[in-house]
Amino acid sequence: MKLTSERKRDVTFEFVVPLSPAAVAVVRTATRISGNGVLFPGMRTPKTPFSDSTISKLYRTAGFTGVHVPHGWRSTFSTIMNEIAAIENRVGDRDIIDLMLAHLPGDVESVYNRYAYLPRRRELALEWSEMLMEGAAPVDDLVREPARRSFGGAPRERRPKRP
Repeated sequence: MKLTSERKRDVTFEFVVPLSPAAVAVVRTATRISGNGVLFPGMRTPKTPFSDSTISKLYRTAGFTGVHVPHGWRSTFSTIMNEIAAIENRVGDRDIIDLMLAHLPGDVESVYNRYAYLPRRRELALEWSEMLMEGAAPVDDLVREPARRSFGGAPRERRPKRP
């Protein structure tokens, strides 16, 4: 989440993220698989989320160095959704897309206008999700193993004790 340090410490700041049904399914399945309710459990400490550098490392390991970074999804979302808004003459979407990325206007409006635009944000989140998930199998169809006890994999089989 891209926020200033001040905003991250401000308990009155609540950032609401509307999720599409597909995103909710991913969150529910991932927390079930983790076995402890953590969405992205750490490898060393499964009861706490992994660090923000973990995904970057996975991208590098997969050969995406210099090609793509996790933060690039934010610019991809902004670019594609703003292009659609321009083509379809959705004038108000630009500000809502920025709001979805936690970008605040530089003027006094962000201090006074606290409306979250949730109905339109839900529609845009669903539209984005449908683009990303087009042709993909439902998340539950991708899970083959039973719920995991830790990030490291499925529970180990117990061997019978030798006499």
